[in-house]
Amino acid sequence: MRKTTLTLFILLLSTGFALSQNAENKWGFGLHFGVMEYNGDYGNEYMTFEQGYAGALSIARYLNPSFDVMLHGFYDRVRKVDENNLMPGTQLSFMSHMYNVNLLAKYKFNNGYIFKEESRIAPFVLGGLGANYADGNGTGENGAFTQTLLRPNLYGGVGVGIRLTSWLSFAVQTSLEYPLTDVIDGTKGDVVTAPNSLNDIFHQNSVSLYFTPGKAKDSDGDGVIDKNDMCPDTPPGVAVDENGCPLDTDKDGIYDYEDECPTIPGLKEFNGCPDTDGDGIQDKEDECPDEPGPAVLKGCPDSDGDGVPDKDDRCPDTPKGWQVDRFGCPIDSDRDGIPDSEDECPEEPGVAELKGCPFDVPTLMAKYSINNQKILFDFDDSNLQDNGMQTLNKIAEALSNQQNFGVHLDGHTDWTGSNDYNLKLSEKRVASAKRYLIGKGIQDGRIRTEYFGEANPFMDNITKEGRKFNRRVDYKLFKIK
Repeated sequence: MRKTTLTLFILLLSTGFALSQNAENKWGFGLHFGVMEYNGDYGNEYMTFEQGYAGALSIARYLNPSFDVMLHGFYDRVRKVDENNLMPGTQLSFMSHMYNVNLLAKYKFNNGYIFKEESRIAPFVLGGLGANYADGNGTGENGAFTQTLLRPNLYGGVGVGIRLTSWLSFAVQTSLEYPLTDVIDGTKGDVVTAPNSLNDIFHQNSVSLYFTPGKAKDSDGDGVIDKNDMCPDTPPGVAVDENGCPLDTDKDGIYDYEDECPTIPGLKEFNGCPDTDGDGIQDKEDECPDEPGPAVLKGCPDSDGDGVPDKDDRCPDTPKGWQVDRFGCPIDSDRDGIPDSEDECPEEPGVAELKGCPFDVPTLMAKYSINNQKILFDFDDSNLQDNGMQTLNKIAEALSNQQNFGVHLDGHTDWTGSNDYNLKLSEKRVASAKRYLIGKGIQDGRIRTEYFGEANPFMDNITKEGRKFNRRVDYKLFKIK
């Protein structure tokens, strides 16, 4: 169970990252820790993890994306007792201190063919030649022995690297060391005493830490080293993609740091912002981004050419050349129902039959003592007061006796309250005066009404007295025929 757990642990560690040596950081230094397992005349201990611990140092030099060269030296102690009891009555055993130095070539799979060079996953194979020095003792086939051996050896292995940081890596490796001798264990196998033996072969399992001093050059400081940076002159602080180029979220060819609308494709002349209707006004400044219009109207169309954009035009079919108000409707200064553009007397109420010129109402007003006294209302109220009813009684009397005249009523308020509320209140005040006249027998068609809210004060709204006279209904008599 312990062996299985340790094996799984090493396998899990091996599922990671790449060594950090590269063309700009060519040197690497390694610390290795593991076990050396024996296979020889006394048996096979491979993958038992029961031998003594071993330690090693290495130095590696980057050659190209596929190959490194490595000088690898390690120490371990190997001890084994014969399990086969080759010589009856004698317990064979040996213990050896082994020092090994190897010059190795390492082939890296993160070379651009299988894995990218900067990949965190870096499997490798390595192999080479070295020298093995063994200082051992024990009981061999010829009795007790003490020996020191210096022999050449072959070394080969496989592993996988894990890049933890730009300068620190972790690796797991399994290797075979084959000294070119069969007497390290004090026994040389032959067909009589050990017909299945081979030269002594050692199995090394290790974990390692690799240190890569120095730092890869990153001229623009964007976190992508120069050799991988397709945009090496990116301004400081600008977010970049994996190729070191500034982000272009909306893919409009304008980098986000230069794009005033980085999430919406746009045009270079508008710093990356769109102009959907193509009227030369970018959408964020265009009040009508889906309809072309002139800049003077903030990009909105004006179908009748009266200077009021269609979206605000309450009279979108005004004839060309007519004067209009802010709502796009023909101006009727005297409120006689005839637009100023067709009114020959635009400053005085008139009738259409006389092309807007005035009719004789002063005489009618004088006859019935109608003296333009305001019809006033209490604050926030639309009920008629006594003075107002007296004025309306005079108007009703005049209209009852003169059927070719009518009256125009305008509702007003002071500035207390919101525009919408005051507009509705002025409408109620006009309606109250009109109902009163209808109640006196005046036909609905002879009464014109309009309401303006707080828009047309009679006096200054700042004073209480001024506000009193602004809460009113104005009236004008007009001739119908």
